[in-house]
Amino acid sequence: MILLFVIYIESNKEDFGILSQLYSKISLLKYGAVLGIVLFAVDLIWSWIDNRNAQKEHDSLRHENNTLKAKVYDLQQPAKSVDQATGTK
Repeated sequence: MILLFVIYIESNKEDFGILSQLYSKISLLKYGAVLGIVLFAVDLIWSWIDNRNAQKEHDSLRHENNTLKAKVYDLQQPAKSVDQATGTK
């Protein structure tokens, strides 16, 4: 939008009437810039919250995976001890 605005101003820089009309509406440009900054801040906060939630989910899944590995290991231990007692593999 700013690029289009600058091109428009550049093409009409000789016409003082258009420039004075734009000067009366320059406050809209300020509000647009403030809105852009607010949206950028909201996007940063949203990304930070999403990252934090993804990290928590990743940690939870890692813990669940380690728990399941421990259960499988515990289930395999009696079978190995029986195999070692009989001398088979």
